[in-house]
Amino acid sequence: MNRYFSRRLLTIHILGTVSFLACLAFANWQWNRAQVYVPPATAAVRTFEELSPLRDYLPASSVGVPTSVTGIWQPEQRILMSERITDGKSMVNPNPETEVIAEFVGPIGYWVVDIMELTDESSLGVVRGFTETPDQFALATGQATVAGAMQPSEDVPGLKLVNNIDLLTTNLIVNNSRTIAHDGYLVATNLEAGLTLVKPIFTEPIAKGLNWRNVAYTFNWVFFAGIVAMMWVRVVRDEFEFAKIAKNNAELGHDNES
Repeated sequence: MNRYFSRRLLTIHILGTVSFLACLAFANWQWNRAQVYVPPATAAVRTFEELSPLRDYLPASSVGVPTSVTGIWQPEQRILMSERITDGKSMVNPNPETEVIAEFVGPIGYWVVDIMELTDESSLGVVRGFTETPDQFALATGQATVAGAMQPSEDVPGLKLVNNIDLLTTNLIVNNSRTIAHDGYLVATNLEAGLTLVKPIFTEPIAKGLNWRNVAYTFNWVFFAGIVAMMWVRVVRDEFEFAKIAKNNAELGHDNES
Protein backbone atom coordinates (compact mmCIF):
# COMPACT_ATOMS: atom_id res chain seq x y z
CA MET A 1 0.00 0.00 0.00
CA ASN A 2 2.95 2.34 0.77
CA ARG A 3 3.95 2.39 -2.86
CA TYR A 4 0.80 4.39 -3.62
CA PHE A 5 1.73 7.04 -1.07
CA SER A 6 5.43 7.62 -1.34
CA ARG A 7 6.61 11.18 -0.77
CA ARG A 8 6.72 11.93 -4.49
CA LEU A 9 3.34 10.26 -5.17
CA LEU A 10 1.77 12.06 -2.24
CA THR A 11 2.69 15.38 -3.86
CA ILE A 12 1.22 14.18 -7.16
CA HIS A 13 -1.98 13.08 -5.40
CA ILE A 14 -2.33 16.46 -3.70
CA LEU A 15 -1.82 18.39 -6.96
CA GLY A 16 -4.19 16.05 -8.80
CA THR A 17 -6.90 16.38 -6.15
CA VAL A 18 -6.65 20.18 -5.99
CA SER A 19 -6.69 20.55 -9.77
CA PHE A 20 -9.59 18.11 -10.22
CA LEU A 21 -11.72 19.74 -7.53
CA ALA A 22 -10.89 23.21 -8.86
CA CYS A 23 -12.18 22.24 -12.31
CA LEU A 24 -15.38 20.87 -10.78
CA ALA A 25 -15.78 24.05 -8.71
CA PHE A 26 -15.44 26.21 -11.81
CA ALA A 27 -17.94 23.96 -13.62
CA ASN A 28 -20.41 24.40 -10.76
CA TRP A 29 -19.86 28.18 -10.80
CA GLN A 30 -20.52 28.40 -14.53
CA TRP A 31 -23.61 26.21 -14.17
CA ASN A 32 -24.95 28.55 -11.47
CA ARG A 33 -24.32 31.50 -13.77
CA ALA A 34 -26.18 29.69 -16.53
CA GLN A 35 -29.36 29.76 -14.43
CA VAL A 36 -30.56 33.06 -15.82
CA TYR A 37 -33.82 33.02 -13.92
CA VAL A 38 -34.79 31.23 -10.75
CA PRO A 39 -38.23 32.40 -9.56
CA PRO A 40 -38.07 33.49 -5.91
CA ALA A 41 -40.28 31.34 -3.70
CA THR A 42 -41.48 34.40 -1.82
CA ALA A 43 -41.11 38.15 -1.88
CA ALA A 44 -39.26 38.06 1.44
CA VAL A 45 -36.16 40.19 1.81
CA ARG A 46 -32.96 38.28 1.08
CA THR A 47 -29.52 39.18 2.36
CA PHE A 48 -27.26 41.19 0.13
CA GLU A 49 -24.60 38.47 0.39
CA GLU A 50 -27.06 36.02 -1.21
CA LEU A 51 -27.91 38.39 -4.06
CA SER A 52 -24.38 39.60 -4.79
CA PRO A 53 -21.99 36.76 -3.90
CA LEU A 54 -19.30 38.14 -6.22
CA ARG A 55 -18.46 41.82 -6.33
CA ASP A 56 -17.84 41.87 -10.07
CA TYR A 57 -20.91 39.87 -11.08
CA LEU A 58 -24.61 40.30 -10.23
CA PRO A 59 -26.57 37.11 -10.94
CA ALA A 60 -29.59 37.77 -13.14
CA SER A 61 -31.72 35.85 -10.64
CA SER A 62 -30.94 38.56 -8.06
CA VAL A 63 -32.41 41.39 -10.13
CA GLY A 64 -35.52 42.97 -8.62
CA VAL A 65 -35.30 40.94 -5.41
CA PRO A 66 -35.75 43.05 -2.23
CA THR A 67 -32.77 43.32 0.10
CA SER A 68 -31.16 45.74 2.52
CA VAL A 69 -27.63 46.99 3.11
CA THR A 70 -25.85 48.77 5.93
CA GLY A 71 -22.80 50.93 5.46
CA ILE A 72 -21.23 54.37 5.54
CA TRP A 73 -21.90 56.96 2.84
CA GLN A 74 -19.04 58.32 0.75
CA PRO A 75 -20.20 61.98 0.66
CA GLU A 76 -17.77 63.19 -2.00
CA GLN A 77 -18.70 60.50 -4.53
CA ARG A 78 -22.28 61.51 -5.47
CA ILE A 79 -23.44 60.80 -9.03
CA LEU A 80 -26.33 62.73 -10.61
CA MET A 81 -28.07 61.02 -13.52
CA SER A 82 -29.85 63.74 -15.50
CA GLU A 83 -32.80 63.76 -17.92
CA ARG A 84 -34.62 61.06 -15.95
CA ILE A 85 -38.09 60.47 -14.57
CA THR A 86 -39.29 58.57 -11.52
CA ASP A 87 -40.59 55.56 -13.49
CA GLY A 88 -37.59 53.60 -14.70
CA LYS A 89 -39.61 51.33 -16.98
CA SER A 90 -40.94 54.33 -18.93
CA MET A 91 -37.36 55.20 -19.90
CA VAL A 92 -36.76 51.86 -21.60
CA ASN A 93 -36.63 51.81 -25.38
CA PRO A 94 -39.17 49.19 -26.54
CA ASN A 95 -37.20 48.74 -29.77
CA PRO A 96 -33.48 48.57 -28.93
CA GLU A 97 -32.57 48.40 -32.62
CA THR A 98 -33.60 52.04 -33.20
CA GLU A 99 -33.16 55.41 -31.53
CA VAL A 100 -36.37 56.55 -29.85
CA ILE A 101 -37.20 60.08 -28.67
CA ALA A 102 -39.95 59.97 -26.10
CA GLU A 103 -42.10 62.66 -24.52
CA PHE A 104 -42.14 61.98 -20.80
CA VAL A 105 -45.27 62.49 -18.75
CA GLY A 106 -44.33 64.05 -15.46
CA PRO A 107 -41.33 66.00 -14.21
CA ILE A 108 -37.87 65.46 -15.65
CA GLY A 109 -34.96 65.68 -13.27
CA TYR A 110 -32.19 63.68 -11.63
CA TRP A 111 -31.65 60.31 -10.02
CA VAL A 112 -29.50 60.93 -6.94
CA VAL A 113 -26.92 58.15 -6.67
CA ASP A 114 -24.76 58.00 -3.58
CA ILE A 115 -22.00 55.49 -2.93
CA MET A 116 -22.16 53.41 0.24
CA GLU A 117 -19.16 51.61 1.71
CA LEU A 118 -20.40 48.34 3.19
CA THR A 119 -19.12 46.56 6.29
CA ASP A 120 -16.76 44.40 4.20
CA GLU A 121 -15.21 47.59 2.74
CA SER A 122 -16.78 47.05 -0.68
CA SER A 123 -18.83 49.81 -2.36
CA LEU A 124 -22.37 49.87 -3.71
CA GLY A 125 -24.15 52.49 -5.78
CA VAL A 126 -27.53 53.42 -4.27
CA VAL A 127 -30.25 55.33 -6.14
CA ARG A 128 -31.72 57.21 -3.18
CA GLY A 129 -34.48 58.90 -5.16
CA PHE A 130 -35.53 61.50 -7.73
CA THR A 131 -35.40 65.28 -7.54
CA GLU A 132 -35.63 68.25 -9.87
CA THR A 133 -33.36 70.30 -7.61
CA PRO A 134 -30.34 68.16 -6.57
CA ASP A 135 -28.48 71.18 -5.18
CA GLN A 136 -31.08 71.41 -2.43
CA PHE A 137 -30.53 67.84 -1.28
CA ALA A 138 -27.67 67.52 1.19
CA LEU A 139 -24.78 65.13 0.65
CA ALA A 140 -25.09 61.78 2.38
CA THR A 141 -22.98 61.31 5.51
CA GLY A 142 -22.64 58.83 8.34
CA GLN A 143 -23.96 55.30 8.66
CA ALA A 144 -27.30 54.15 7.29
CA THR A 145 -29.37 51.07 6.49
CA VAL A 146 -31.12 51.15 3.13
CA ALA A 147 -33.79 48.78 1.81
CA GLY A 148 -34.23 48.40 -1.92
CA ALA A 149 -34.10 46.21 -5.02
CA MET A 150 -30.97 45.29 -6.95
CA GLN A 151 -30.65 46.38 -10.59
CA PRO A 152 -28.14 45.39 -13.27
CA SER A 153 -25.75 47.80 -14.94
CA GLU A 154 -27.71 49.72 -17.58
CA ASP A 155 -25.35 48.59 -20.32
CA VAL A 156 -26.61 45.01 -19.88
CA PRO A 157 -27.29 43.35 -23.28
CA GLY A 158 -30.84 43.90 -24.51
CA LEU A 159 -31.44 47.10 -22.52
CA LYS A 160 -31.52 50.49 -24.19
CA LEU A 161 -32.92 53.76 -22.89
CA VAL A 162 -34.84 56.36 -24.89
CA ASN A 163 -33.58 59.88 -25.64
CA ASN A 164 -29.92 58.76 -25.42
CA ILE A 165 -30.10 59.07 -21.63
CA ASP A 166 -26.72 58.64 -19.95
CA LEU A 167 -26.45 55.15 -18.52
CA LEU A 168 -25.93 54.27 -14.89
CA THR A 169 -23.30 51.57 -15.29
CA THR A 170 -21.07 49.52 -13.04
CA ASN A 171 -18.03 51.21 -14.58
CA LEU A 172 -19.40 54.63 -13.63
CA ILE A 173 -19.93 53.48 -10.05
CA VAL A 174 -16.47 51.90 -9.93
CA ASN A 175 -14.88 55.14 -11.13
CA ASN A 176 -16.61 57.06 -8.33
CA SER A 177 -15.95 54.57 -5.53
CA ARG A 178 -13.11 54.55 -3.03
CA THR A 179 -13.10 50.75 -2.77
CA ILE A 180 -13.93 47.74 -4.94
CA ALA A 181 -17.53 48.17 -6.16
CA HIS A 182 -20.29 45.64 -6.69
CA ASP A 183 -21.83 45.00 -10.08
CA GLY A 184 -25.17 46.78 -10.60
CA TYR A 185 -26.83 49.19 -8.20
CA LEU A 186 -29.55 49.34 -5.54
CA VAL A 187 -32.77 51.34 -5.97
CA ALA A 188 -33.85 52.44 -2.51
CA THR A 189 -37.38 51.89 -1.23
CA ASN A 190 -36.78 54.09 1.83
CA LEU A 191 -38.61 57.39 1.32
CA GLU A 192 -36.40 60.34 2.21
CA ALA A 193 -37.46 63.93 2.74
CA GLY A 194 -36.79 65.99 -0.38
CA LEU A 195 -36.75 63.00 -2.74
CA THR A 196 -39.33 61.00 -4.68
CA LEU A 197 -39.01 57.24 -4.80
CA VAL A 198 -37.73 55.81 -8.07
CA LYS A 199 -39.53 52.87 -9.63
CA PRO A 200 -36.77 50.52 -10.85
CA ILE A 201 -36.41 49.41 -14.45
CA PHE A 202 -36.49 45.73 -13.49
CA THR A 203 -39.00 44.50 -10.93
CA GLU A 204 -38.23 40.83 -11.57
CA PRO A 205 -35.26 38.79 -12.88
CA ILE A 206 -34.17 39.65 -16.40
CA ALA A 207 -34.99 36.51 -18.37
CA LYS A 208 -36.00 32.89 -18.14
CA GLY A 209 -34.11 29.79 -19.24
CA LEU A 210 -30.45 28.98 -19.55
CA ASN A 211 -27.53 31.07 -20.69
CA TRP A 212 -26.08 28.62 -23.20
CA ARG A 213 -22.67 30.26 -23.27
CA ASN A 214 -22.24 29.49 -19.58
CA VAL A 215 -23.62 25.98 -20.16
CA ALA A 216 -20.82 25.50 -22.72
CA TYR A 217 -18.27 26.80 -20.20
CA THR A 218 -19.66 24.29 -17.69
CA PHE A 219 -18.96 21.38 -20.02
CA ASN A 220 -15.53 22.84 -20.80
CA TRP A 221 -14.58 22.68 -17.13
CA VAL A 222 -15.98 19.15 -16.82
CA PHE A 223 -13.83 18.23 -19.84
CA PHE A 224 -10.80 19.83 -18.17
CA ALA A 225 -11.54 17.81 -15.02
CA GLY A 226 -11.51 14.65 -17.14
CA ILE A 227 -8.16 15.63 -18.65
CA VAL A 228 -6.74 16.27 -15.18
CA ALA A 229 -7.97 12.86 -14.01
CA MET A 230 -6.39 11.09 -17.01
CA MET A 231 -3.10 12.94 -16.55
CA TRP A 232 -3.15 12.11 -12.84
CA VAL A 233 -3.60 8.40 -13.54
CA ARG A 234 -0.95 8.50 -16.28
CA VAL A 235 1.61 10.20 -14.05
CA VAL A 236 1.00 7.68 -11.24
CA ARG A 237 1.41 4.77 -13.68
CA ASP A 238 4.62 6.29 -15.01
CA GLU A 239 5.93 6.62 -11.46
CA PHE A 240 5.23 2.93 -10.88
CA GLU A 241 7.02 2.05 -14.13
CA PHE A 242 10.04 4.19 -13.25
CA ALA A 243 10.16 2.67 -9.78
CA LYS A 244 9.95 -0.83 -11.29
CA ILE A 245 12.72 -0.09 -13.80
CA ALA A 246 14.93 1.39 -11.06
CA LYS A 247 14.34 -1.66 -8.88
CA ASN A 248 15.17 -4.06 -11.75
CA ASN A 249 18.33 -2.12 -12.55
CA ALA A 250 19.36 -2.19 -8.92
CA GLU A 251 18.80 -5.95 -8.70
CA LEU A 252 20.70 -6.46 -11.97
CA GLY A 253 23.62 -4.43 -10.69
CA HIS A 254 23.63 -6.43 -7.47
CA ASP A 255 23.67 -9.73 -9.42
CA ASN A 256 26.61 -8.50 -11.56
CA GLU A 257 28.57 -7.57 -8.45
CA SER A 258 27.96 -11.05 -7.07
